[in-house]
Amino acid sequence: MTWTEGIISRQPRTEEIKWPESGLPYMARQHAREYGNWHKTFLTHNDPIPAALEDDFKALLKPRLKPRDGEIAREADLRYLPLARVVVPEHRHRIYYVYPGKSKPQVFILPSSQRTWQIAGAALAVLTALYLLSRLLS
Repeated sequence: MTWTEGIISRQPRTEEIKWPESGLPYMARQHAREYGNWHKTFLTHNDPIPAALEDDFKALLKPRLKPRDGEIAREADLRYLPLARVVVPEHRHRIYYVYPGKSKPQVFILPSSQRTWQIAGAALAVLTALYLLSRLLS
């Protein structure tokens, strides 16, 4: 998976494109924004689109770069970050997000959705038990 985002600007209008629109948890996205070694490029409507971008994102970007009626040119500031989502069978309750950092690869670990539900269920059970215990003692 490669998480890509770009901003296409047209004075006085700026249009944001984020690809993929979903699929990356908020915490992983924030960590990647802060610690990732993002590739940055500036494009005009005449420039070739970088080969490193995913075909789906290229398909979104290409028509938006073409000047429309009354426009002379369009430009885009892109930044993109290759990112891998890894699940190791021995640690199936953890999801690893790996991406290039500024000096070394960065690894961000989140619990799987199954583990998150298990933790929430255990917390709810403890709260319920405490509530029932408080009702019995009062």
